[in-house]
Amino acid sequence: MGALWPNDPDGTTFEKFFKKILPDRGYKVIDPGRFPFFNKDFTSFVNLFKKEKVEIVTGCPIAPDWGTAWKQFHQQGFIPKIATIAKACLFPADVNALGGNLPNGITTEVWWTPYHPFKSSLTGESAKDLCDAWTKETNKEWTQPIGFKYAGFEIAADALKRAQTLDKEKLRDAIGATNMNTIVGPVKYNEQHFSETPLVGGQWVKGTEYPWKLQIISDKRYPKIPTTGEMQFPIPS
Repeated sequence: MGALWPNDPDGTTFEKFFKKILPDRGYKVIDPGRFPFFNKDFTSFVNLFKKEKVEIVTGCPIAPDWGTAWKQFHQQGFIPKIATIAKACLFPADVNALGGNLPNGITTEVWWTPYHPFKSSLTGESAKDLCDAWTKETNKEWTQPIGFKYAGFEIAADALKRAQTLDKEKLRDAIGATNMNTIVGPVKYNEQHFSETPLVGGQWVKGTEYPWKLQIISDKRYPKIPTTGEMQFPIPS
């Protein structure tokens, strides 16, 4: 498994986490090292990945760096069986910017979609209702952060209702005690002051209404979230 971990907090965190768990699961991690934003040449990465017979590439680069790397991979004859990329493949616009057939088959983590079976605590609207309203209002495709932006208002309304005051300390305590269902799923903060929300696996494939569609291909950890397609493997060229 070849790594594309940039020289930023995300890259450092991903490196630490994945190098800890992947070898225990049978993967050999090939890490060429950190790289700066807007890196123009990934030839050294390609050469190392070829030498080590890398079959899977993973990483969390920003969109411009992933675009540069992915294009150079293809130009230099290195096409992995799987590319699973965080951050750079979040928005449809970034995926579209890769051009041609390059987005086809790229996998990524999926925070939230219209297919998630959760509802608004404010209005009772479903995830699909919210996405449909967004598209009708903006004529744009839904994006994953929409749900989380909305959920922030749900949490705020819930905390204000329970606190019954604008006192900062009481509001802080009310937020910390949050335990509710939102449009992105259950929210309950732990001792480290964060709440995990359901995460599934997705893959970009050719769409009909829009050029590219994000399919849910793995719901192993959260089977209540339905899959919408099967994984294409290996990545179509």
